[in-house]
Amino acid sequence: MRRIILATAVSICVPTLGWAQSATVNSGAKTQITTHFRIDSQCRPSRVEIKVLAAPANGAVTSEPKDVVVPAANKKGKQPTQCVGKSVAGIAVFYQSKAGFKGKDSFKYYRFNPSDANDRFNAEINYTITVN
Repeated sequence: MRRIILATAVSICVPTLGWAQSATVNSGAKTQITTHFRIDSQCRPSRVEIKVLAAPANGAVTSEPKDVVVPAANKKGKQPTQCVGKSVAGIAVFYQSKAGFKGKDSFKYYRFNPSDANDRFNAEINYTITVN
């Protein structure tokens, strides 16, 4: 009796979205670092949230709701043409150093869509801040 055994190995690679950014701010001043938003092809926004994963050692990171004008392109490519120039609900990220601090600081946060764990724009974002 002859036996044939087939073995298959499957490897699934799931890309982790994330990127590194930098900004320069004035010491002690609350400064908007960036904004985030998420829209569908009909320009309807999805809620976006920020979760700080690593707080800055010499300051604070906060976020606030903010209307954002849809640009023609973002880091991932072109926006839907019919949405460009429209104002949609988003979120702004702010950094404020401790009073008198000057130098480098850094923080990391997770930008995510709480309604869609598989949103392709969910990502960890690392910031390096130069404080003058």
